[in-house]
Amino acid sequence: MTEQTHIRNLLLNKGFFPEVLPPCFDSENLAASFQGKTQDIEARKFHNRAADYIRYSGTKHDGHRRAYGTVNPIPYFNACQFIFSNWEIFETKFKSSKLSLDKVRLGRGTEDRAIIVPTLSELTNRISSQIRFSPYILKADIAQFFPSIYTHAVSWVAHGRDVAKANLKHNSTTATFNAFDWFTQQCQSGQTRGVTVGPDAFRIFAEFISCEIDNQLLERINNIDPNIIIGGVRHVDDFYIGVRSEVDAAVVLSVLRDILQTYELQINDTKTKVISGLEAFDDVWAQELRAISLESWSGKYSYAIDKAHEVAKSVKSQSPIKLILRRLDTAKCYRSDLWESIEAMLQRVLWHYEHCTDYVCLLLTKRVAIQQSFDRSGWSETVAMLIKRHLAFNQHHEIAWLLWTALVCNLHLDEDLISQVSKMQNSHLRALIIAAYGKGKLNKKPPITLGRSLSTSDSNWLHNLVGKSLDYSKAKFSGDFADEFEHLAEKEVELINFDKHMTSVSQFNKAAISSSKYGYDAQQEADEDEHAIPF
Repeated sequence: MTEQTHIRNLLLNKGFFPEVLPPCFDSENLAASFQGKTQDIEARKFHNRAADYIRYSGTKHDGHRRAYGTVNPIPYFNACQFIFSNWEIFETKFKSSKLSLDKVRLGRGTEDRAIIVPTLSELTNRISSQIRFSPYILKADIAQFFPSIYTHAVSWVAHGRDVAKANLKHNSTTATFNAFDWFTQQCQSGQTRGVTVGPDAFRIFAEFISCEIDNQLLERINNIDPNIIIGGVRHVDDFYIGVRSEVDAAVVLSVLRDILQTYELQINDTKTKVISGLEAFDDVWAQELRAISLESWSGKYSYAIDKAHEVAKSVKSQSPIKLILRRLDTAKCYRSDLWESIEAMLQRVLWHYEHCTDYVCLLLTKRVAIQQSFDRSGWSETVAMLIKRHLAFNQHHEIAWLLWTALVCNLHLDEDLISQVSKMQNSHLRALIIAAYGKGKLNKKPPITLGRSLSTSDSNWLHNLVGKSLDYSKAKFSGDFADEFEHLAEKEVELINFDKHMTSVSQFNKAAISSSKYGYDAQQEADEDEHAIPF
């Protein structure tokens, strides 16, 4: 396998599903399932075959919701194919940015994602060193970055706006990045406004545009006065620009606004401000919670949760609880005799901190995977009651994680509750239930009828494909991708795997919460010199 083909397969096998889905959603054999069909897909890549994506309502630390999506695998294959065919161009653009703090890094070995994006807490020291002695810092944020990106902008960046607008054909030999624009649109029902949050290929899409914004900002500021910017960085869509004065900050902000507008993007005014160079990049409360010793006394775990709860109420964010849950993972609370002292607290966390649902579920499933005792009846009642609660609000994230946890931990769920979840119009949840039945985790067949033909281009494609692959339905596929889906089903593509994660975390030293998937705080920093910014 060539390095470039590896990139394509990595994006398919580890960068297909949104990382916020439970770990049973797994596309590890997706690339292999395309074998024997790639030439046919390539031959039809410029046919108008737009597909809908599956919505996924996720959580945010402030109690609001974030929209994610799982795109159709056929147009996504074309997007991944384009990336590997043009990887040198992407890589050159990424390396050209002097502001990008998180250069696109491909996942290695056992890392769980195709593209690794470090958390802000990992980067605090690098931010501090790279703004140098700046007395003031312009902190700027792009409003609704992914949902606002204009898909045509990727061709504008690659070829220049005039060239791209003069060559509008999808298969243009002059503006070749029109093809990437086209494949992206085909993944999202032909929409040109925004890119779907979730697939790793679209992180590459966004970073390609962001690096050009970085370069234009530095070039235009240097033309005004090369001494205005002392140092600066960008982390995804957050800018930290070190300047000499508030006046200089206003100049930089004005130029940044103008550049963003050329790409149909806007500054988020509520999050944009000028701060002192002494302001902490990592919240002080986070530093304090990290300083709590979890090794010194018997009440250590419960005290840490109590303290995080107190801080969470004060800062009006659920992030303190997530941080402590990650620390409990590091302390291997699930292997300790002290598990019983916090088990009921973890159950209560689920009631009050929806954003922490995934972490609590991962800690519990680790405990089960290493075959330690747990409060089966308490967890069964808690999970069942919470699924009922989240059903009323159509909250996909919480239901998916709780349902997965119940299935892999063998918790009791009433047939009526399974029936209620089955009625939800969400293909992630229906696929999860169909797979559970197909793999013997449900005794009674769920009330999910797939019909006489299985659509391949609407938002039901996932549970249709899972159902056909598991022989849940004998119906034939219909729609634009029927031929490709028949091929994937014959190859028995496995997009839901209940055993892989549990087998992995049953290993003695394996963390419950993946350091490369769920935003875990890094324990070791990368070499600082490798990321120095030459101004």
